[in-house]
Amino acid sequence: MTFEEKSSVTPFPSSRPTLDRWLALVVRYWASNMDVIHSRGAYWPGFGYTDREKAELRSIAQKFSFFEYCVWVALFVALFLAILVAIMLVGENRLSYAAGGEMSHVPAALFFLSFALEALASLSMGFPLAMLASAALAGRIFRVADSDLPDAATTAHYFHKLWFQITRMAIIVVVAVIPLAMYVPWDSKYLVIVRMVIPFLSPAVASLTTAYYFSARLQRNDRNAKRNN
Repeated sequence: MTFEEKSSVTPFPSSRPTLDRWLALVVRYWASNMDVIHSRGAYWPGFGYTDREKAELRSIAQKFSFFEYCVWVALFVALFLAILVAIMLVGENRLSYAAGGEMSHVPAALFFLSFALEALASLSMGFPLAMLASAALAGRIFRVADSDLPDAATTAHYFHKLWFQITRMAIIVVVAVIPLAMYVPWDSKYLVIVRMVIPFLSPAVASLTTAYYFSARLQRNDRNAKRNN
């Protein structure tokens, strides 16, 4: 008598490296997000696309249901709010520390500087992390196959463009922070930089640099694949 073993678990439809797959999922859901905006004739400042890119984003978005997109949005909002709360708590702690524990005597310039740094951290860390995690979760929930994802070239192009757009917005925030820092009392500048600016700015720079590394890697892999073909 022979016994035939049958797997009770359906293999997950993925052959891409995990991180590459997650980045492709980010492009997939971001394409749907931008298509919703473009179809309504709206425009997000700092997130512009050419007519050809809009058409390509729409073709990506049309490959899955609007319900799946809504689930991704719900996951993204939940994760982003959780990260935002954490950033605000850290910001309040850093502000209190920079002010020597006297929150009632915090100068207005220092308060707005803290707010701007929190915005920078939310944009450069919270936004990308929430997008990546929510895309990975949505892809797992809906068991998205690799064949339904954008190809390597498309993923490399739009992920790099998204990184550039976020980085550009972060630079604008940093430029806005500089005048605020100028109004911080001179006797507090050193402590403010050490206790508040560096703890926010360093992770923001590290996050954007890491994203650039993966963007460059995607583009390099795509060029190598085209060269080998």
